[in-house]
Amino acid sequence: MLPVQRHLQRATELAIAAVSVQSDDQLQWLGAEAAGNTWRLPVLNETLLVDLTTERVATPAGLDVGPHWRILTLHYLATASRPERLPPEITFADLATARSYAKVYRQRAIARLCGTAGRDSARLAGAAIGLGGRAVAAGDAAFDFQVFPRLTLRLVWYAGDDELPPDATLLLPPNIESYFTVEDVVVLSERLVSRLAGQPWTGK
Repeated sequence: MLPVQRHLQRATELAIAAVSVQSDDQLQWLGAEAAGNTWRLPVLNETLLVDLTTERVATPAGLDVGPHWRILTLHYLATASRPERLPPEITFADLATARSYAKVYRQRAIARLCGTAGRDSARLAGAAIGLGGRAVAAGDAAFDFQVFPRLTLRLVWYAGDDELPPDATLLLPPNIESYFTVEDVVVLSERLVSRLAGQPWTGK
């Protein structure tokens, strides 16, 4: 089994190869904009710069994003088909290939959210709006996040009480596997939670 760092590097190499054969038209359909030798791609509240020549994904300040955001961004841009744009309405456990991993997903994404930005509604609202989240009517608070130009996730939050802590659900488009593998979906959910908790793009 490859060490984690080598595994991430290999995943980057494979993703770069997949994006490199994409047509400009497909990259533009996915929401990227050509800017010299780079592609500009909106991701949450930021525009990331993708340079296929140097294999870098960076912030506008020139800082390399963390390896997981790098791979997620490249995997999104490697989407070869044109999936219908669908609203977020299913949970991770609804994915047929993900059910056996649902408990682990809950710990890695939902439990972490409720222990950080999701501890109370005011904290969550501030973090969500700061990431470009749009408030919607669901639960005790809910926000839609345009994570990638053609991909929206919805966070539905439920306030706790004297006996139960806060809880939450992340809703996904039914065709999310047209963009990402199940493991990517886990990492995407984790990265969204990390950003809500204040972790920078450059974080691991």
